[in-house]
Amino acid sequence: MSLTELSYYFRKSLPYFILFCLIFLIFFYSIKLTLIYLDSNKDVITYTNPIFGKVSLPEIPKSSSSAGLKFTLDTIEGQPVTATDTAKVYFLPQYNPRFGYSEKIYLIAKGFGFDTEIIKYQLIGKTATFTDAEKTLTIDISNFNFKFDRKVDSGLFSSPQLTIPTKTVIENQAVDFLKKIGRYPDELGKGTTNIIYLKFNPINQNFVNVDRSSQAQLVEVDFYRPNIDDFSIVTPKFFNSQNYVVMLFQGTDFQIIKSQIAFFEKSEEQVGAYRVKTGEEAWSELNSGIGFVVAGTQGQKDILIKSMKLGYFDPDVYQNYLQPVYVFLGEGNFVGYVPAVKN
Repeated sequence: MSLTELSYYFRKSLPYFILFCLIFLIFFYSIKLTLIYLDSNKDVITYTNPIFGKVSLPEIPKSSSSAGLKFTLDTIEGQPVTATDTAKVYFLPQYNPRFGYSEKIYLIAKGFGFDTEIIKYQLIGKTATFTDAEKTLTIDISNFNFKFDRKVDSGLFSSPQLTIPTKTVIENQAVDFLKKIGRYPDELGKGTTNIIYLKFNPINQNFVNVDRSSQAQLVEVDFYRPNIDDFSIVTPKFFNSQNYVVMLFQGTDFQIIKSQIAFFEKSEEQVGAYRVKTGEEAWSELNSGIGFVVAGTQGQKDILIKSMKLGYFDPDVYQNYLQPVYVFLGEGNFVGYVPAVKN
């Protein structure tokens, strides 16, 4: 066949080839769109395993109700967001005091500088208290959660050797101290830390946050659980953790000024799967007064909400469950929580 004949037949068959391709594409995409439509309209089966029955609401003792506040949503989405259809709920086992607890609490007391040959603890219920002229330590003998406070005044910060080391040194010193007294939970070791720089305010005898280490006299290291299914951990104060160490550095040495571990182990075996409220439902409950306000109203009644997300509430007082909450963040450092489990 000559090139002329080949060119002739090619031009003659080209319209039929193009028509065939168009018909094939129309047929292919018609089937694909039909399958997508059928898939989007079939019933969605959501797996749940509500092994605890009805889950009690989280307890946040120092929070207030969202009743009486007016909220306006000003987020990127422009509407309430549903984070997930279901979420895990973890059981928090409660422990009883075990034989030999005295050795453990004396070890903790020695770590905080108590002369345990002289200072003995007083036991009321499950709480053991060590106290002297400068400091107080309380320990729960069932789980060894503790709270420590040292009396402070301006004289404590008059030393010219006050220094603030690097963040790495600060974190390592805090971790080493908790390990030394035997109260550094494995889960906190897998989580994150946050460093806050502090300065002593002699007027109200309290600490205030400062932005830079050069302005600071003390540092606070906050410890958090690791995220759960990519959802962050939130605490009763939100901006701080209930698990912390506050340190005063003097040269290469340091003093513990305040410290607390209020941590409750979660069960990896007793885990439920519960339906989660929609974003619309959580938003409605915040506006109807069911939400917990944990920070930032400052007397304001009109709150502009800038962010809405799901997080897991880590309690500082014992309760039965580690459970998800909707977190609302607004102007003026407003923070509100709404329980996320749909009971």
